[in-house]
Parts: sequence; C-alpha cells; structure tokens
Amino acid sequence: MEENQSVRGWIEDLPKRGRIVFCFDDLKKQFPIISNEAIRLSVHRLKKKGRVCSVWREHFVAVPDEYALGGFVPPVEYIDKLMNSLGHKYYVGLLSAAALYGSSHHQPQSFMVVVNSNNIKSKKDKNISLRFISKSQIHEGNLIRKNASYGEVMVSNPIMTALDLINYENRIGGLERAAEVIAGLADELNISDSQSELWASLPMPVIQRFGYILESLLGYNELGDALYRKTKCIGIVFRKSCLDPKLKHIVNDESAYDSKWKIIINTDLELD
Repeated sequence: MEENQSVRGWIEDLPKRGRIVFCFDDLKKQFPIISNEAIRLSVHRLKKKGRVCSVWREHFVAVPDEYALGGFVPPVEYIDKLMNSLGHKYYVGLLSAAALYGSSHHQPQSFMVVVNSNNIKSKKDKNISLRFISKSQIHEGNLIRKNASYGEVMVSNPIMTALDLINYENRIGGLERAAEVIAGLADELNISDSQSELWASLPMPVIQRFGYILESLLGYNELGDALYRKTKCIGIVFRKSCLDPKLKHIVNDESAYDSKWKIIINTDLELD
C-alpha cells in the first residue's frame, strides 16, 4: 500500500471509530516512517476532496459521511476535543448556547466559545466561523455537558448564558438583542437554585441590568422577584448604574430611574 493511502485510510476511518478531530502530531505518531511532506500532501488532497477541514493550526476534522456533501462539520461536533487538545477550559456560550436551548430568535452567524485564554484568536473562512471570548475564570459548576454526535460539549447553563449575554452585549449586537434572546430562555431560568459563586463573579451592574430587563422590559415579575431575593440573600448591595454602559449621558429626571434595581435608564430599549 502506498504511504499516502495509509494516511488517507487512517483519516477516513476516524469517524467510524467515533472520532473526528486529529492533529499533525497524531499523524506523525501513527506513521513515524512517513515524511512530513508526504503526510501533508495526503491531508491536502483530502481537504481538496472535502473529506478534511482545517479548524486550527495543525488541527483538522475528518468529515463524516453525513457532512460530506457540504464538506463542513458544525463546530459543536468537535469543539470539545479541539479545546482539550489545546489545553484550554471552555464552554459554548452566548448566542450559540442560547440556540442550543431553543432560543433562536436570532441565529448566530459565528459559533461562540468562551475560553480561559486571551491568546486564542477567532477564525473565519468560507466554511467556519469560530468566535472566542476570553474569560479569566470559568466555574465548571455553571456548565452543562450536552451530547453531540461525536462526543460531548460543555455549554453554559441557562442562567449563565443570560448573564453572559448582558455582560458581553457588545459582542452580540447590544442590549436589545440580549433582551430578545433572554426572552426565549425565560422558561429555562432557575434563579433560586443558582450558585452563589456565579453572582459573586459578575460585575454588579450586569446583575442590575438583568433584573431590570426581566421585570421592566420583558414583564417577567416572578423571575425578577426571585433574582432580587437571591441578591439580598447573598448580600449584594446595588449602586446606581446606567442601563447602557456605553452612553456617558446620565439622565437626571427621576422618572428615568428604576429604584428597585438602581438603574439609570439612559437609553430606550425596543424589542421586535
């Protein structure tokens, strides 16, 4: 058997063994006597045939038969193995997590991954758009492991998803979009049973905006009351904060102030 056929056969058989992610080092270990040039040529030929996708530096995905027509594998199928290979903690978050919970008012154009590193850059080409958001600490108690066809994937739970949408609203198109997606998550939100460490890890204004959006914008008074009780229970004390942190203008009119959440309403949010 020719050397390139050995490499090609090994790669094409990966999905049958329940694995689709591999890296160049895997091939070197598997075929130590084959030159680097020959290995790269085999991978290149499979990429041209749509049987391999390049997803990161020296990291590839063997395209299973069910995705062969488009030559594209959804990132949810391989992000766990890729992040583990790179040695990063991660979770699928923001709009991508919300979509997995059924809140698809706006389908994300990029697959959004929160990662505990600021050295991993987002990637976009004709087949893939991976968007990475850096976060210094990832508390695994707020993550849910969901099944994918070729393994599992870590996803932020609904509460952390909603809070991330507000905390990183500039990454998703603003507070209005955050509020619209949170509305689709409402049935999944369990504030009473949420972990105290989650709330302690957040900037206080994020919690205040969350409460204001739940009650005053979306009309979810029971959820708002549950959040308010939670904050009092764990000793969170609110200070005046603007609804939109990007706007410097502060409204002085008392009618533009929510006294419960101590939110200065310095912008009008309108939902579709």
